[in-house]
This record gives sequence, C-alpha cells and structure tokens, in this order.
Amino acid sequence: MEENTAFTNQLEIALAQKQEWFNSECLPDMLNDYRLLYTCVKNINELLTKKSLIIEDPYKLEKKISEIVVPDMTSFPESEAPTILGERLSAYEMMLDYICTYFRFSVENITISSIKKLLDLNKVFDWNNLSQNNTSSNTRSLAMALTTARQNGTPVLLSTINDSLEKCTEAVNSIDRKLNELAAFQKELYKGRLRNDIFEHPEFNKQKASISADDELAEIKKLYSKVMGKKSFYHDLVQEILNEDHAPNRDELRARILEKLKIVRKEVKKEEKGPDTHELVMQGVLSLSGLSPVIGQLELKLKENFDLLFTEKKGFIQRLKALLRKAFNIKEKERSVDVPIVDAKTGARVMNTVKVNDFLIDLEKKKRIYGSFSVNGPEYNKIKSASEESILGFLNKQISENQKIYTIINALDDYFKSSIEILLRPRIKGMKIDLSSYRNIIITVNKKRGEYVALKEEIEQMKKLGINK
Repeated sequence: MEENTAFTNQLEIALAQKQEWFNSECLPDMLNDYRLLYTCVKNINELLTKKSLIIEDPYKLEKKISEIVVPDMTSFPESEAPTILGERLSAYEMMLDYICTYFRFSVENITISSIKKLLDLNKVFDWNNLSQNNTSSNTRSLAMALTTARQNGTPVLLSTINDSLEKCTEAVNSIDRKLNELAAFQKELYKGRLRNDIFEHPEFNKQKASISADDELAEIKKLYSKVMGKKSFYHDLVQEILNEDHAPNRDELRARILEKLKIVRKEVKKEEKGPDTHELVMQGVLSLSGLSPVIGQLELKLKENFDLLFTEKKGFIQRLKALLRKAFNIKEKERSVDVPIVDAKTGARVMNTVKVNDFLIDLEKKKRIYGSFSVNGPEYNKIKSASEESILGFLNKQISENQKIYTIINALDDYFKSSIEILLRPRIKGMKIDLSSYRNIIITVNKKRGEYVALKEEIEQMKKLGINK
C-alpha cells in the first residue's frame, strides 16, 4: 500500500514537471514550426497561382474557420488538378493560418482528438515524398505543378521553391515528432489523473483494490462515472494501470514510465566567447517575416474597400470620362483619399493624402520581401551579409515605416466605415483583427531591436571597464 502511494507521488511530480516543459518549451517550438510551414506553403501557393498552374479558390476569403478541419484527400482526375489542387492548397494554407493565429498551444487544449486531427493535417501533402509517382492525388498533383514551375525558371525562383520544400519537410517532421511525444504524454496524464482522482476518493477501497487486478478494476468502474463524468473510459490505458499495480514485472513497468517522463534537453556546449550580437539583430529581421501574411490580408481587404469607395463615387460623367480615357489610352488620374491622422505626440488631427496605387504597390513589395526572410531568400541573405550597423539601420527603417503604415490603415478602416454609403457598408471588409496582429508583430520586432541595442551598450560599457564579455 505504502509502495503504491510512493509511486503515485513520484508520478504526480513527474507529470507536473513534464506538463510545464510542454507548455513552456516544446509547444512554443511547435508553434514556430507551424509558422514556418505556413509561410512556405503560402509562398508555394502564391507562386503556382501567379504562374496560372493552379486556380485560386474564389471563395477563400469568405470561409470562416472555427476548428481544425482536415482538407479533402480523395482522388481526383488530372484534368481537374488546377481547380481542385488550388482549392485544397488554399484550404491547407488557411488551416495553417488558423492554427498559427487562433489555436492555443497548451497541454490542456491539445487533446488526443486534436492530436489526431493535426497528424492527419500533416498527411494532406506528403512533403517527405513529393513525387509524381506518389499514390496521393494531392501530393502527385502538387509535384507535377512544381515541376512545371521549375521549367525555365530563374535561379531566384528555383531557390525559393527548393528552400520552401526543404523547410516544409523539416517543419512537418518536427511537428509529427512533437505531436507523437505529446500523445504519449496525454495517455500517461490520463492514467495519472485517474490514479489521483479515483484512487484518492474516499469511497475507493484501496485495501480491496490491492488484492487483485480484477478487484482494482471493479473499484475503478464503481467510481468512474461519478468522478470522471462523461470522460471516455479507455480500457487499454486502464489495463496498463492494472499491470503497473499487479503484474509480476510491475516494478519494471513503473520505472519505465518514470524514465519516459524525464525531461531530456539537448546539451549546448558553452563556448568561451561573448554573445552573438549579429545573430541577435538578425532575429529582429527574421521576425519581420511574420508581417508578410498579415500585410497580404490587409492588402486584399484594402483593394476591395477602395474599389467599393471609388465605385460608389463614380457618377455618369465620371464613368464616361473613364471610358474616354480608356479609348484614347490616356493615363487615369491617380486615385487618392485624404484621411485624418492623429499625431501620437500632440494629439492633433492632421490630414494625410494616401495615393492609393502607390500605397498598395508598397504593401505588395513589403509582403514579398518579408515573405522571403522565413526561407532564407536572396533579400534575407543580402541583409545577413551586411554589417550590424547597416542591419540595425534597416531594422529601424522598417519599424518606422510599418508604424506609419499601421497608423494609415487604421485611419482608413475608420474612413471607409464613415465615408461609404450606408447601404454598401455591410460589404466593407473589416480590418481590426488584422491590424491587431500587425501591431503585435511590430511590437515583437521592436523588442528584438531593443534587446540588441541594450546588449551592444552593455558590451561597450564592459569594454570601457576593461572587462571582456
């Protein structure tokens, strides 16, 4: 009896420590894997769409996602590949976006059923065997589309494809490994909670349960519904508990469980050199990659809202002028809007003229550049090879520019809601959620920049004191 109590106490401590490790270290790493996978899949999707090798899902932006749903994996004829592959790749990308943005990465939230869905999601495209001979229609069609895209492709395009595919494979393998480890832990957590909640219940007869496996099972079943509610009764896991308490090799089974719950961290050899400041400032640059999908969403919504705004303003005369300009190939006057911007320092409202086409072109450029950072594209490598001073200057400029862009889009969001005709306002694309994500990423980048600056100042101060850090 005392032996069982000692094991239960050891098990409870080991489970709590392992759960904390998952929540604080393993699962945040898995979120980073998903972010990398999302960025690479988005790059591939955009590349194939631009080359007209797939047809983008026209209803993509209208679909609302509130839970993990695995995209269709059924077979389809090659003749329908552009349409069906486009729909499924879009669905896969959107699901990854949902996971990165809204899904909560914690042991409490990622249940066994969620793990199964996430593992199935990783099978939608077989990144480890992206071949035209693959038995999966999704994978086979994607491989064929990428082969066509590579033909006569520029070195930059080929590099982007290869890097994206390599990163997809790495991310999926890492996610699979972590999910399988979490699944094993969830089973032990179920067993541990059953021991804690049922075995320690006042009505549980420990003396009777210690007689045999059948007696212990009877005691568990007697209290299961009362204590565990509607939680599923897993016969195989309960049988494992019975073996751990009554099997001839129970000591070995218990030792194996405690060994499995040990936290194994990779040992990093400490080198006798100071912190890598170059790597730290590059982390700020890499954080900019998170802006790419957010800017992409804002760009699409802005285009629709601007079209709604200017279509409404076009009367008969304006439409006639537009037709004449088109007929005589006369360049159309730049569309622009004047929006009030509140000065953060003084609180004064200042009118700001937004030249629509220039503004959207700038957003598209930033989206493309930031998107290349996550896959070590040419722009990223060019920045990486520069001096720290130049990189910091680049980072300062991007933070300043994005803060200004955020302010303008935020003002435009209010402008659309007040300036577009009331009957058309239900068609306005709201941007507050995207703007919140935009602001959070700017804060993250700024924090990375601040950490670098603080470290550099500390190192300089140490040098003045004659201390090498």
